[in-house]
Amino acid sequence: MKSLMMLSIIAILSSCGVVNGQSSKKTISIQTNAQCGDCKERIEEGLNYTKGIAYAELNLENKVVEVKYNSKKISEQEIKKIISEIGYDADEVKANKKSQSELPACCQPGGGHD
Repeated sequence: MKSLMMLSIIAILSSCGVVNGQSSKKTISIQTNAQCGDCKERIEEGLNYTKGIAYAELNLENKVVEVKYNSKKISEQEIKKIISEIGYDADEVKANKKSQSELPACCQPGGGHD
């Protein structure tokens, strides 16, 4: 009876990806060039309303956005592309020039917040 119970628990955990370390929940940190509270709000809103992203928060002191996401629904590269499309650099992915030029002057590179 005990071994049947143990097998059941292992089967349940395996199906959830816990036993073999295949959890789809991941957290990444992405360096941006955000400068102010408006930048923070824009990036967080753009990410937090994206399917597959559970949580995104930008630390303005170091300009790093921490993103918790489901890797089965969205990839790290897709997250960086979203940030780029909003108008900001995301690690090695440069900001979309058109989107960046449409940001308020204070949010553009050299906009006075650096």
